[in-house]
Amino acid sequence: QARIAMTNAIVNLLYRDFDTLISKDAKELGFLPRDFDVTELKPLLTKVLTGGVLESSSDLRKRKRKLQEISNELNEIFFRYPFQVPPFFALVTRGLGLLEGIALTGDPDFDIF
Repeated sequence: QARIAMTNAIVNLLYRDFDTLISKDAKELGFLPRDFDVTELKPLLTKVLTGGVLESSSDLRKRKRKLQEISNELNEIFFRYPFQVPPFFALVTRGLGLLEGIALTGDPDFDIF
């Protein structure tokens, strides 16, 4: 069930279907309560996600800076609304962070994206 929900969320992110990503996928994955009204949240997250997806570039420094900006904006939103991080997602994120750290040790110019 979680694997299908994660796949749907990735597809919706890639196709820029932020409406479904926010109103359905975020709830199915456990990031938001199932009964939470996302009407106020949709435009905020759509703005952040649109900027992150559409404004990527090949310059590693610019991308890192942009990723930090997106992270800061998401943190503000996550603290204002009832978001929670599901345990499986926390483990995946920690694993990716660890692997990126190992890769950066071998190649300082490594880009996980």
